[in-house]
Amino acid sequence: MEKCTLHSRHGYAIPCHITYQGETKVLIVCHGFGSSKASPMVQALEKAMPESGVGVVSFDFPAHGDSPVWDLHETWCIDDLETVEAYVRGLVPQGELFYFASSFGAFTLLNYLSARPHTGRRAMLRSAAVAMGRLAESWADEKARADMAEQGYFVPDYDYVREMRVTPAFLRELKDHDVFRTYRPGETEVFMVHGGSDSIAAPEAAREFARRFGIRLMEIPEGEHDLMGPGQLEEVLAAAKAFFTT
Repeated sequence: MEKCTLHSRHGYAIPCHITYQGETKVLIVCHGFGSSKASPMVQALEKAMPESGVGVVSFDFPAHGDSPVWDLHETWCIDDLETVEAYVRGLVPQGELFYFASSFGAFTLLNYLSARPHTGRRAMLRSAAVAMGRLAESWADEKARADMAEQGYFVPDYDYVREMRVTPAFLRELKDHDVFRTYRPGETEVFMVHGGSDSIAAPEAAREFARRFGIRLMEIPEGEHDLMGPGQLEEVLAAAKAFFTT
């Protein structure tokens, strides 16, 4: 695995991890909210996918991981994904591109697939936060609203990799990018895996989204949001290998 930085169109560096040894297939990985390219799921993909002939490129969204900025905008996340895809397409101009995205990353990927030119053939969504707007609004309790009024942002009460600063503008962006309304199925085949006991991204929302758009959904009954219970990571990796290599 190598480190590199790409140049965002908004003037900051996009930190990336590149696990690539000349493969003709490359997987772009999008992490979840408050996570990073160094998450256990991303690391597991960086190890498992090259064994199946698929390179991996992961990156940090703005305000996540090693990102040098604190500003968090959904449009910037979408822009950065577009920048990463352009870089990967340069690595494999005649090869195949795929996507793997978790939670908020899956929400962002769905918006990206609906609004931007892309060449990825398949996308796997893990614990997709398809109701991300409603989820983020649920964090905005009385204290959060007071913090936003006083300092312009609030910090959700979760154990994230780094302090996450949620602004009113970001909340509005999430609502404006409601994937139940904005998603447009295209040529990219989408596959979802979700925990039946997910207490963060409601499985009911994932089921409804999959039903509405005709997406195949694999549900792990006892799975929580991270899908890291006994044997669950192995299930996710086996599903990813099958989806991206057959």
